[in-house]
Parts: sequence; C-alpha cells; structure tokens
Amino acid sequence: MSFNECKVMLQDMILTNSINENFFEYVYNNISQKKANRFVEKNSSSIDIIPQQHPCIKVIPICQEMDKEALDIDNEMKQAVDIINSSEFKYVYFVYPRNNKFDRHIQVKIPQLEQKDSEYMVKLIPYSLNRLHRSKQCCGSCK
Repeated sequence: MSFNECKVMLQDMILTNSINENFFEYVYNNISQKKANRFVEKNSSSIDIIPQQHPCIKVIPICQEMDKEALDIDNEMKQAVDIINSSEFKYVYFVYPRNNKFDRHIQVKIPQLEQKDSEYMVKLIPYSLNRLHRSKQCCGSCK
C-alpha cells in the first residue's frame, strides 16, 4: 500500500478530523482494545502504555511518509531524549503508517543515551492500516 492510499483511507475516517487526528485515533483504538495486564492512557500527543511488569511505553503516532532508506528523524530523536530523561517512560515508539518504503520496525540507538548506560528503547514502527482497509472494503461491498 502506498502512503497516498493510507492518507485517503485516514481522510475518510472522520471527515471533521485531520489525517493526523484520524491516524492517532486509529492507533489508540487498536492499542486500547488490547488491555491485558496493562493500562492505556491517551494524551494530547501520545498514547501511554503502562504494563504491570515491564517499563512504561510512550507511543507517538505520526502520520507522515517514512522511507527506511532516507530517514529524517532528528526531531523525533530530540523528543525521545527529552521524554526518556524527564519521565518514567524509557521506551518511546514512533508509529507511522506502513507503506512500501517502510515495512519493518527500526530500533534506534542514541549516542547521548548510550553514554548514560541507562535502559531505554526507541523504535520507529510501521503501523498497518489493514483493519481499516478491510472495514472499508466490507462497507463498500455491503452498500
């Protein structure tokens, strides 16, 4: 699926919301349905997952095209460092719509955090829109 196809599907979700808001809601709805042994909280720009026996995870949905061959993630890395240094969240996951150029997660090492010898994890995660795609196909065929 191309990024443009992703944008069209997200645009059609809730017409009064932006594509970014729709992507955020889609990710939150999927994560919040799987609440086994964890608490999920939605903030203005992130989704916080607080498991019972695991470090806290901050998920930040970003609806932009990602290309694993040409990463431009300076802002995300600054944001991750700030979160890890100033909160109990040691795992920060940036979630983007999965597309042909971004189909596998990427774990990022940040030298500034490596030197501190602290436990942290920063990942770039492609998020599948298959569930949304299937519901649109069903709705289209049911009309």
